[in-house]
Amino acid sequence: MVEVDSNYNLTKTLAALPEGAFVPRHFRAHEFETYGQDSWRVTPNLVLTFGLRYTLLQPPYETTGTQTAPSVSLNDWFSRRFAAMQAGQTYAPTVTFNLSGQANGKQPYWNWDYKDIAPRFAFAWSPSTDSGLFHKLFGGAGKTSIRGGYGIYYDHFGQGITNSFDRNGSFGLSTSISNPAGTQDVDTSARFTDLFTIPTTSQQTTSDCPVAPCSIINPAPSGSFPVTPPTTAFSITWGLDDKLKTPYSHVFDFSITRELPSGFVFEAAYLGRLGRRLLQEDDLAMPLDIRDPKSGADYFAATTQLTKAANAGVDINSLAPIPYWENLFPAAAGNLGFGPPGSVNNLGCAPGDSASAHNYTATQAMYDMYSCFPGNETTGLFVADLLCLPACATLPGQGAPAPFAFFDPQWSSLYAWRSIGNASYHAAQFMLRHATSHGLSLDFNYTFSKSIDIGSNAERISLFEGFGLGSQIINSWQPNALRAVSDFDTHHQITTNWIYELPVGRGKAFGGDLHGVPQAVLGGWNLSGLARWTSGYPFGVGPGLGFWSTNWELTSSAFQTAPVKTGTFIDANGNPNVFSNFGAATNSFRKAFPGESGQRNELRGPGFFSVDLGLGKSWKITESQALTFRAEAFNISNSVRFDVATATINNLSLVNSTNFGKYISTLSSPRVMQFSLRYSF
Repeated sequence: MVEVDSNYNLTKTLAALPEGAFVPRHFRAHEFETYGQDSWRVTPNLVLTFGLRYTLLQPPYETTGTQTAPSVSLNDWFSRRFAAMQAGQTYAPTVTFNLSGQANGKQPYWNWDYKDIAPRFAFAWSPSTDSGLFHKLFGGAGKTSIRGGYGIYYDHFGQGITNSFDRNGSFGLSTSISNPAGTQDVDTSARFTDLFTIPTTSQQTTSDCPVAPCSIINPAPSGSFPVTPPTTAFSITWGLDDKLKTPYSHVFDFSITRELPSGFVFEAAYLGRLGRRLLQEDDLAMPLDIRDPKSGADYFAATTQLTKAANAGVDINSLAPIPYWENLFPAAAGNLGFGPPGSVNNLGCAPGDSASAHNYTATQAMYDMYSCFPGNETTGLFVADLLCLPACATLPGQGAPAPFAFFDPQWSSLYAWRSIGNASYHAAQFMLRHATSHGLSLDFNYTFSKSIDIGSNAERISLFEGFGLGSQIINSWQPNALRAVSDFDTHHQITTNWIYELPVGRGKAFGGDLHGVPQAVLGGWNLSGLARWTSGYPFGVGPGLGFWSTNWELTSSAFQTAPVKTGTFIDANGNPNVFSNFGAATNSFRKAFPGESGQRNELRGPGFFSVDLGLGKSWKITESQALTFRAEAFNISNSVRFDVATATINNLSLVNSTNFGKYISTLSSPRVMQFSLRYSF
């Protein structure tokens, strides 16, 4: 199979820029914010603070008018696709692109959001009692501070969305066109003649090109705006949700700070953040999950039945009719999985099948075809919906089978940032501090937290700039299916830092009367350090490339079917591995069924650990001259902590049985020591 992708950059008059030419874009956006605040001292030890912030963000626009937008609301287009599939129908009107934006006197990418009003509230109270239980708990006046607050915070957004759409989905300006993958053989396929010339023709004839040589590259759009993406391009590109809203968060905190004897201060705090209308990547053109009005079943459920039957080895001749296939694919009856009616040139993938004509039911004919694509059912849908093998669907009200009932003819995948994300973060923090006194300065912090979201990728990172670790929405019809702990979640985290002047030397507890050489050698040393430890980072397992059960372009994660022990272990090949028994672990997961997005972040790998130490001393030579010596060691214990994130990308797919779970990089760096001697004057 050969697929050729053509990328063109054009001006607003549809003149193609030369290959390698700079693509000029000049985006502009104006932002306005105003804030008011007032404090009310209710009592000498209680203060209330009120605030209100208003934010107005202009959608970015291209100053020269080199900007396009879809002719219809893609948000409405997506919603109508959903409504149609629920009713057993399809929805696929042709979408065109036209010049847009303020410089062209037209609508912006999305509407202004005039309701970004953010209230704030906070209080600070210092209890003061002279006796009793409260005196023991809170101490005297000024010893304890109790604070709390709540506020709404709006994000500044838009640049990442503009970059993604302008480079990957602004059809007519930055245009990507794919010719549908077609069969090529060694004798007739296109030839590369040198490193800098792209072949444009092939000797392979097609129905669109009956006489060779045939072009394998689709031309750039021509004429004038509006322009229409080809209705048979089946492109993978970016779209634009025109009903974006400003992402915002509810943020609240509560803390108690208490002074302790000997210069220590203890603080306990709760922090919470609830993200709403967060930006999340969604595939607006993913295949429809069409529901059969007669049986009430949907496509994903019906296809899962076929996949489970194939996995169980159910003989095709004993497979009972499934109403969904009988009702929506009646034309498949009597056909083979591949080839026209009566053909004997089928693949015979279904258990018990043979390469000969059968009087199949519609269910058996679809089983014969889908059994060739276990774990990759979107390819099976491609065969049925575009090639009509063994038959296309006949939807209610249609007189005959027709292609493109499930897929959209213009796009196989149409990604867009949408305001559908949500996240929740809760944390308890405990801090012990010691201000510099008696030669000691110390901070010790412990955080117990949990972060949950439906995807952890940021606006600045798109699908085509670097794949996230399972953060894209797989099933657009179930956007919360992958709601789980965030990719960056750490339940426990400890950090501490300190500086301690050793109690040796003139004026110290030991050797207080040292002078001369003994003082120069033994006195004035200080020890500093920084340490950090976290619990394990989350990860999941994927099926590997070639398995697209739900989405044409995005792979669903695998499902865990048996307990596995994770950490850092040595496998049979002597390599570090995340699983204690990687051989058994490969059998502890299954591929996702159609409609499933998989599991996300159900496992935990190693966390981070490192201790840095420093030892220093200064010698005062004269009033204006000094000599300072420092010895520092980073990761002084030379501890190794492996990075499960890189293993997720490379070695945590079910098809990689030889290196399944193998680590390939570390979170920590090897021990490094450095020494310095500084003379100042």
